[in-house]
Amino acid sequence: MQSVKSQEVTQRFFEILDELVQMGHIHFMNDFYVENDINSRNIYQLRKDYSRDIMQLEWLSILVEKYKVSGDYLLTGKGKKYKKPLVLIERPKRRKYIKHKMAAVAASV
Repeated sequence: MQSVKSQEVTQRFFEILDELVQMGHIHFMNDFYVENDINSRNIYQLRKDYSRDIMQLEWLSILVEKYKVSGDYLLTGKGKKYKKPLVLIERPKRRKYIKHKMAAVAASV
């Protein structure tokens, strides 16, 4: 079982991950797991219960190195979250599969 301080670090980890997804720096949460060779099952379990002792320091270092997250903020909750301001990355809107498929069927008729 993690200490209260460790659970706070875990909470900030997920807070940052969610922000990175919302701002477009991570396309899908699953992409983050695959790119960084993280077992998604561990992440899902940890998200449900911060007291589980499965948080890896490597996950924090990925945020610090790759996404320029402040290590001070992750560990202490003090200071700025990011070393550089986080900017919104516009992603292309996803097409609906059904509309795309129906258009292809209509064109072939």
